[in-house]
Amino acid sequence: MPGRRGGQGGAMSFEQWPYLGVFLVLLACGLGLPLPEDVPLLTSGVLVHKELASLWVMIPIAMLGVLGGDCVLFFVGRRFGHRVVKLWFFRRVVNPSRLLMAEGLFQRHGIKIVFIGRFLPGLRPMIFMAAGVLKVPFRVFIGVNGLAACISVPTLVVLGKVFGNSYEKIKSDVRAVTHLLVVVILIGVLIAVGAALHRRQKRLMAAAGVRPDISADALARIDPAGLPVLDPSGTAHADAQESEKETVHHHSRDVHQSRDREGTDRITDR
Repeated sequence: MPGRRGGQGGAMSFEQWPYLGVFLVLLACGLGLPLPEDVPLLTSGVLVHKELASLWVMIPIAMLGVLGGDCVLFFVGRRFGHRVVKLWFFRRVVNPSRLLMAEGLFQRHGIKIVFIGRFLPGLRPMIFMAAGVLKVPFRVFIGVNGLAACISVPTLVVLGKVFGNSYEKIKSDVRAVTHLLVVVILIGVLIAVGAALHRRQKRLMAAAGVRPDISADALARIDPAGLPVLDPSGTAHADAQESEKETVHHHSRDVHQSRDREGTDRITDR
């Protein structure tokens, strides 16, 4: 049995503390704790390795913690919109430029940005809040985000367990070269994946075309319903559509003027 029992009656047993700790830390990460959620997920895997928790219980608990924080961001964005920066707590959490950037990415890429955002630590919180601001149906948001979490959460928990197992083997037997190689490969893979995701995030942010110096007060005055949809070049579709409408209007006016002149000329000839 993983863990040791402690306490009597209604007191929480010792074996439940790892689950509660992981859940609360993951929830706090989703609400602005300056710690990547990958760290507590990997740590939860180490706890499983040390038999302080069960893998099949830890994964659902970690999923609840991850998705719980995401849902809070979603509903806060839906309830307050850009006025979220007026709330004391969230004013410290929300980055105005990144929220607008996330909204632009959302309008360019659609719901798939929620799936991609699960793997982009820097933009992840603002993408989930932007989903709420832009009134994405909750069932769609939780479905796509939950699917992505079903990939990322178990993967990181299992990686933590494998890492813990290999580390213990190395400590107990310095000749365990195989386990040392496993640890080195795992670290290399994590670094490579992290670097690739960072490059992907930078490309998305550069393509969004949002000024980096937007203040919280300026964001609060922007109506989310009036945000332009960005095209792949970073130019607002709204501007292009307005320009197109103006061109059509001028063309229509020229056609009418030409017809009026032709009619006048016919009358004069008669």
